[in-house]
Amino acid sequence: NIEIIVVDDGSTDHTAEVAAQYPDVRYIRQNNQGLAAARNTGLRESRGEFLVFLDADDRLLPEAVECGVQHLLRSPELAFVSGRYRYIQEDGTILREYSQEPAGPDSYASFLRGNYIGMHATVTYRREMLDAVGGFNPSLAACEDYDLYLRIARRYPVAVHGNLAADYRQHGNNMSRDPRLMLKTVLQVLSSNWE
Repeated sequence: NIEIIVVDDGSTDHTAEVAAQYPDVRYIRQNNQGLAAARNTGLRESRGEFLVFLDADDRLLPEAVECGVQHLLRSPELAFVSGRYRYIQEDGTILREYSQEPAGPDSYASFLRGNYIGMHATVTYRREMLDAVGGFNPSLAACEDYDLYLRIARRYPVAVHGNLAADYRQHGNNMSRDPRLMLKTVLQVLSSNWE
């Protein structure tokens, strides 16, 4: 049982027409509020016990959802699990695979040293813990996923399952290719964890 929700955050393309071609997809349009707010809308509108967030330019691999859910069912104490991903070109050609470093015994400390996940679509969340920390921080222009990992790992155990879960499409408009934006928001996220 998979529920698919497309949150259109004020796009100017043909998202509504594409989503309408799939009867099982629920389409929600909102005025542009940014990535974190769009993800919070998806969280609020969804009904499932487990959640995966996928950006418009990336893709999940066929067993990604099942793999994440199975790991969470086997370990009910975990707030989320994450897997590996591949970098792909705009046309879908595989470039290379990124192997995630496993978190140390203290996941929060591991996240303070760096975002070992690297791609948000590899993460399967347990709704209960995601709700408990208040979802994504809409004041962040980027790194909202990293901020969430830190807030969750500070309170709950998390794990790496090591399976390939997603493809990360590389193109000229990737947010992660803006070093000024990324550095500014990473420093903002880390300073909020200073205490």
